Amino acid sequence: MPKNTGQHSLLTRYKKKALPLLLASFLGTLTLGAAAADNQIKLPELGTVASSSLTIEKELRIGKAYKILLRNQLPIITDPLLEQYINDIGLSMVANANDVKTPFDFFIVEDQAINAFAFFGGHVGIHSGLLLLADNESELAAVLGHEITHVTQRHLARSIEARSSTSTATLASLLGSIALVLAGAGDVGIAGIQASLAVSQQLAINYTRSNEKEADRIGIDLSARSNFDPRSAATFFTKLAAQHRYSTKLPPMLLSHPVTELRIAESRVRAQGYPQIKPPIKLKFLLAKARLMTRFNDSSQDSINHNLKVTFDQKDSKNQQAFAYGKSLVAFSNKDYKLAHKLLAPLIKHSPDNLFYIDTLTDILLATNQAEKAVKLLKNYDELMLNNPVISLNYASALIQHKQYELAILKLERFLEQHPESVPGWSMLFDANRKGNHPVEQHVAVAERHALYGNFKGALKELYKANNKIENDILTKAKVQSRIKQLREMEQSLKKLKI
Repeated sequence: MPKNTGQHSLLTRYKKKALPLLLASFLGTLTLGAAAADNQIKLPELGTVASSSLTIEKELRIGKAYKILLRNQLPIITDPLLEQYINDIGLSMVANANDVKTPFDFFIVEDQAINAFAFFGGHVGIHSGLLLLADNESELAAVLGHEITHVTQRHLARSIEARSSTSTATLASLLGSIALVLAGAGDVGIAGIQASLAVSQQLAINYTRSNEKEADRIGIDLSARSNFDPRSAATFFTKLAAQHRYSTKLPPMLLSHPVTELRIAESRVRAQGYPQIKPPIKLKFLLAKARLMTRFNDSSQDSINHNLKVTFDQKDSKNQQAFAYGKSLVAFSNKDYKLAHKLLAPLIKHSPDNLFYIDTLTDILLATNQAEKAVKLLKNYDELMLNNPVISLNYASALIQHKQYELAILKLERFLEQHPESVPGWSMLFDANRKGNHPVEQHVAVAERHALYGNFKGALKELYKANNKIENDILTKAKVQSRIKQLREMEQSLKKLKI
């Protein structure tokens, strides 16, 4: 699929950089901190201890508000391939975790800085730079396991509970600031978040070591039980620390997850208690890295080609495939579709069901005006892999280009029933309805996309337009009016978020 589907422009991304850094600082330092004081308060060992001030239901509501804000402020990658990849790994680990009380959602932020974070409601984000730094899936899993543990052990809620009324006031202040941002008072909200963070920074210090030690211990156990190498936690943090040993500016992850020789040594000792696991390098991991390196990278083409060669130009088959795939993506971005197809053809012949290859082949066919061929290809895959996000969205894209708008709409509506937060899904549905001359449904699709980014004013405006255009369709009118009521209630609920 085209890279820019649902993505922020570079200009927009850099204009919106301040708030995400502030929020990430809060999410990281409130529970993780920078450096712990020696007179720390010992937290309970088990994460199942409930917080009297913050219920699971409230965590879910706050998490939803955070995700809306982050989606609006961060360049979250909405590429279906990468979304599916990171969620496949993350959810496979969650299946082996204890004390899971919320759904989990994993996402990648387009940012070369090395960082990862988790927040209320089971949301776990990693920066693209972290995935590129990892040498294998076990290193990536080590980070995900650590962040999953912060959620399952309710470290943020437990920190708030331990800090009693002061911390509650701090979080309440932050939530009020977030509400202002969502309501459109951006500068005022950002100032409020800065003030809240200034208070929470010091409050976080006493809880760093306890939370981090627990996340290390349980995260390593989770990695081992998920068939990843438990030694990779120490390996990854050693590599990260070594890279920035003499750096004057540390990556965000080393600020929120301070790495000491003692901590690395403890991780090594802990991992020795598990059987040695050496899972083979997975092709999907290499292809995901190649995709990030080529399609979500602001570097020059020469730099991208150099990185591809350094990373993948090896003798083994999997690295060779990833190298060819990356070169195909580079050729496609240069509009050299003949070369892109030449590089891709042997790959898809060898692995015809590989979603990375199918996606790029679709892009090549659509770019060369072969929509009919793309539709036939994807129809077969759609029957084999029903409701797969990558296939569904590529199929819809091909149908739209082939002017089969009604079938595209039907496919997208079914897809969005299961994936209501798919940004490219709503964007495509808008396009299909616009080209198919369905003005009411066109407004509804735009409204849903606005709502995902917290633009409730814009969403309601579109729904009012849709409502005014409905004639002699009682059912559709009722649905639109019901959605108007839901979004009004959601907007008010987010504005009033408090502990």
